[in-house]
Amino acid sequence: MKISKKLLAIILAVLMMISMISVAVVNVSALAGDKIYCRASFTPTCYMWKKNTEENNKAWPGVAMTKVSGESDVYEYTVPDDKFDMVIFSNNGNGQTTDIPYPGANKLYDMDKKTWSDYSTDPVPVITVSNEGGGFKGSVDVTITVKDADSAYYTINGGAQYAINGSASMTLGADIAEGESVQLDISATNSYGTVTKSCTYKKRSTSGPATDGSTSAAIGGNYATNPGGGYGKRKTITVDGDKSDWESSMLIAQGVANDDPRVYAHWSMHEKGIDDYAMYAAWDDANLYIMYEMANVQDIVAPGEDFPMTQGNLWIDNLPVFMYIYTGNENITHGETADGTLWATGTTLDAHADHVVAYSTNASNGPFIYTANDDGQLEPDVLVKTGAETGISIKWGNGKTLSGKLMGIPKAGTDNKRVAGDSVDATLTDFYTKGHKASMDMFYEVSIPLKNLDITAADIEANGIGIMKVSTFGTSGMDCLPYDLSMADNAAKPYSADSFTSMEKEDEDHITVPMARIGKAFTPGTVTPTTPKPTTPVVQPTDPPKPTEAPTQAPTEPEILLGDADDDGSVTILDVTCIQRHLSTVPLARFNEAAADVDGDDDVSILDGTWIQRALVGVPTPYNIKID
Repeated sequence: MKISKKLLAIILAVLMMISMISVAVVNVSALAGDKIYCRASFTPTCYMWKKNTEENNKAWPGVAMTKVSGESDVYEYTVPDDKFDMVIFSNNGNGQTTDIPYPGANKLYDMDKKTWSDYSTDPVPVITVSNEGGGFKGSVDVTITVKDADSAYYTINGGAQYAINGSASMTLGADIAEGESVQLDISATNSYGTVTKSCTYKKRSTSGPATDGSTSAAIGGNYATNPGGGYGKRKTITVDGDKSDWESSMLIAQGVANDDPRVYAHWSMHEKGIDDYAMYAAWDDANLYIMYEMANVQDIVAPGEDFPMTQGNLWIDNLPVFMYIYTGNENITHGETADGTLWATGTTLDAHADHVVAYSTNASNGPFIYTANDDGQLEPDVLVKTGAETGISIKWGNGKTLSGKLMGIPKAGTDNKRVAGDSVDATLTDFYTKGHKASMDMFYEVSIPLKNLDITAADIEANGIGIMKVSTFGTSGMDCLPYDLSMADNAAKPYSADSFTSMEKEDEDHITVPMARIGKAFTPGTVTPTTPKPTTPVVQPTDPPKPTEAPTQAPTEPEILLGDADDDGSVTILDVTCIQRHLSTVPLARFNEAAADVDGDDDVSILDGTWIQRALVGVPTPYNIKID
């Protein structure tokens, strides 16, 4: 019987899932004095307990772990008692892991990769790069810092090796054409091993697009985009769930309360509302800061439906949130992926974007930063930063809006003659004057490192960036800032899975309005380069600086990192996904066949993925699969 390659891949994928069951970590009881480790971008808390009992190391969320000396992101905890056999790591209660069986002493849990590995105190080299790649205009300044290395070097575009003694700085790309790339490869070695890092920089045009991509004007009326010519403000914000750092002058998009899809059908007010109200922006040299407010006016418009009042806070739910961002430094996307739309939301936009920040309302999924590829697609397996790698911080809280008002139409349902778009030019009422409880309203603070958007504060101030925030109910968009009428165009139609909720939960939403701008208004066709002309000679392979300590041997062929199927320099669960996609004939931007052939039988198969999975959970394999 003939079986298609795609069907065979699906069968083998099922077998792989079965194989994972047999290699799951078996928990053991901890011993007093055991050390357990966690890699995270924040100070994690460790909560331990004995399964099926109330015995724990400390009340939730547990004990703050201690940073390991010499490590930038590794924390340790010394187990105080012999009885614990379960553990949870969290960011002081936020973004917690699932219940994890205790794996034994000297194990390291990676919050980003969600995997265990053996932890050794032996100091392998550490490589830090000031700018780890992405788009640039004019030229790009890069500083490499190496720690705990006996020897280290870098190459540019695979050329000569230049020694690094502690650190090395260079200016790249001044002499290459727009559209071309520079690749920086770094290697550092000591007696405990060799660490490598690769960074790619693509030169962008200094001529900006003639349009921002939007095909309709901002809605206006009660929905203001950059009201009063406000574009946010340079200011450092402490992301802590407190709005006291924010100012009214930072407003970049205004919405309306009580305009979520539920209110346009009299039979759907039993659902939670996804109701964006206002968005604010700030920035400093390190971060972009966004604060957005959300309304929950159930106590006024439908107090008889108790559930949306008692369970209205969205941070108890895992609902996707997307921030489409246009920096002007990357390829343009309109939200598409190779398989449709990001997270199958059906959301696309006409306005230009080049990054998408995605996370869930309870921060349990993500955060992620997706970057457009050369085809304008958002590739989940390649051009993406995840978890701690993003450097994103998210906090939330309740309270009155920053403006002190909550403006909307205090009615709901078709029986009140509510129709999509009726809030644009309507006379609005302040819900707070109607007795609405401000404690039901929500806000989120988000900080995003500028380096992970491939921009600087100077870029924001010279050229500005765009942003569109979309809130969902698991799939389709339900509200957005700036507001677009596609968020409610099918609001009064029934959802296919439940006729008493809105079709907006499953329809496709194509956004046509412009993004809100941060820093500066969009200027057609002009971009101000913000990287100064190099003051030191541009490093070129044909005219290298004289190294103070050149390697004694000529460059050798790069060593294959067994299991690194997606060729990103590390072995993770994404490599298993990469093999599955390869076997299913899904096009891949990068696929290292030699690295994917773990068992060396000259045939990449699902068994190679199984070997990687076993290595990721700490099960010995006969192959040299190196897990970070």
